[in-house]
Amino acid sequence: MAKTVEPPVLMSRILAFVLATAVVVLGCLVFTLMKMMPLERPEVFFLYTPTRSANVVIEPLVPNSNNKIALNNYKEGFVREYVIARNTLYATPGMTRKNWSRIVKPWSSNEVFSKMVKTPIYKEFALSDQLPNISCNVNFSSPNNDKPVLKMNNDTYHVKFTWVCKNSGGQTTQKNYKIQIRIKSDLDEKISGTLENLEKLRDNPLGIQVVQYDILDGRGDPLDSDTASW
Repeated sequence: MAKTVEPPVLMSRILAFVLATAVVVLGCLVFTLMKMMPLERPEVFFLYTPTRSANVVIEPLVPNSNNKIALNNYKEGFVREYVIARNTLYATPGMTRKNWSRIVKPWSSNEVFSKMVKTPIYKEFALSDQLPNISCNVNFSSPNNDKPVLKMNNDTYHVKFTWVCKNSGGQTTQKNYKIQIRIKSDLDEKISGTLENLEKLRDNPLGIQVVQYDILDGRGDPLDSDTASW
């Protein structure tokens, strides 16, 4: 006569298997979280008030031993994202213009953005949808393993990147750039007012802006390039 497993025994074995699986999954999650610590790129959440007419007071973030590293990492990440957004050209001009208006403009001082508006590529993308099929990307990798974003002093950064452009024929051109960026935060002082007046902070929660953007290697601004020669 074949042996059979009693229901209570079968149930206990199933529960033991489920428990063992849960322990393994939990262990994997704990190991993954430990590998992610410390978090180097904090995400900023903006708190909205119930009514737009309510008065809002935003206090400056005072660096201390607990948040200084996180703040420095956030600023370095901001610089990297700014360089990518400013110099990335999509094959679809509308996507490039959207990138410039939603990211670069609120992240730039009026003086810095006004200089960018005068560049040939900005004018070309702003005035026409009938452009050559050209795309350009920013590459921060370095053969010498140099740090691409290096903080100098007073919120001034030196950034090295390779501008990689490809035309419709598959031809690729690369140019290396070194630029100097200086940033400033609107939140260095207390800001108060209604939510409606502070709406500009929606796309830039910490109020950080690029107030200086200079090319250091003599190549000129990437956006000064002539797309017709590509």
